[in-house]
Amino acid sequence: MKNRMIDFLLEHGGCSIQYRIKREILNEEAASSELSCLQEQIRSKPRVKKVISKRHPDGWIGEELHGRPGQGLDSSVSFLLSQGIERDSELMKEVVSALLRGKEDTPYRTTFKGGEALDIGGRGGNKAVKAGILAELGEEDNVFVQDELRTSLRYLRDSLEYETIDDFSLVNKKGVRYYKPDSHFPGANHLNLLSETRGWRTDENIELVKRSLVHCMQIMQGHSHDIMFKAKSHFVGPFNFKWSLGDFDISEINQDSYALVWWLRSLYKLSKLGVVNDVPELKKAYDYLLQLVESEEIVNLQNEASLKRYKEILSVESSWRKQESIYCDIMFYPIMILYYVKQC
Repeated sequence: MKNRMIDFLLEHGGCSIQYRIKREILNEEAASSELSCLQEQIRSKPRVKKVISKRHPDGWIGEELHGRPGQGLDSSVSFLLSQGIERDSELMKEVVSALLRGKEDTPYRTTFKGGEALDIGGRGGNKAVKAGILAELGEEDNVFVQDELRTSLRYLRDSLEYETIDDFSLVNKKGVRYYKPDSHFPGANHLNLLSETRGWRTDENIELVKRSLVHCMQIMQGHSHDIMFKAKSHFVGPFNFKWSLGDFDISEINQDSYALVWWLRSLYKLSKLGVVNDVPELKKAYDYLLQLVESEEIVNLQNEASLKRYKEILSVESSWRKQESIYCDIMFYPIMILYYVKQC
């Protein structure tokens, strides 16, 4: 299935799909004439050009730290990487320089709304977003990344002390559940950063991650993962992790057209974590994804609304005018997820 699917994607996929498969799966050199040509095509794509056009003279892309592609630096970087822009390209090196320049008079915000409050609670604020961008761009040794990695491991370790959801969160009179002050329960920002980095991976830390994930999934079973963070007189939405990944069914798209894309995004973020096969709920999720790909149900069972979300959020093809382009776009993301899981 794998070789047949990769051959199909290489034959019918656009420049981004071809480039990323050749670079990431087939390990071809970026300097080759073929890949250099594909890189030029990628940079000429209208969506790529639009995001790059939001670039400031110092290299920052967008108007603030966190937001959608072209508006937030984090999503702009992730989008360009997904399209096939190399993380060691001059474009990305200048992003790193702009990010590390510190607070100056800039025409953009180097923070995002609520970021400082979330920093206080270690729940994915400005510091965590910066660390995430730097990690994606290969800057693992940076002080931002190292500080957040220590926070991530501390939250995973401390979570083992909790027995129920009420040990680390409260519910107010309006029914809003929020984290207790000084509670240490891991979120998406902690897990995503661990997945993007490697220096933390001692035997002891790997075992900690496995134990904590199993423990947290048991605690959160049957509970909503939408827990707020209380910042003085108001609530902020932190980067929560969806602990029920293993229970996803594609039929959920009939109630929530975003269900599939958010599920896939979570699986992609964790695909390099290296502990999937040792965490039953995670293995269940990736096995189900493999089933959806092999049966092609991931294409055939989507409804119109879900396909629209997929195109808006996960698409790397230039258009969906051809049926082959739709098929390649929908299959490419899961294929990359399953490849990275197998490699790690």
